Amino acid sequence: MAPDDPKTSTPPAIYLGLAFCLVSVVWWFVYYAQYGGAFGLLGLKLACIGFATPECAFFQANIRGAIPRYVPVLWYAGMVTLAFGVFQIWRQRQP
Repeated sequence: MAPDDPKTSTPPAIYLGLAFCLVSVVWWFVYYAQYGGAFGLLGLKLACIGFATPECAFFQANIRGAIPRYVPVLWYAGMVTLAFGVFQIWRQRQP
């Protein structure tokens, strides 16, 4: 038995938000892998994906590499865009 409502397409904001978050995670991982290896001190580095902790400032002060300093701008842009996409889906499902 098929539902009466046709399947609605996923808003582009969902894909864009996920892309921003993915790029941000890759940038964060590659940047902080320069200090202590890829998985060294991962528990301390994990907070750096969205916040600026004293540990993040310490890592950034001691990383000398060609990769630009990680700034969570793309992470926040991805979260806002993703939230907008979820809002669009919610609005589509309203009667």
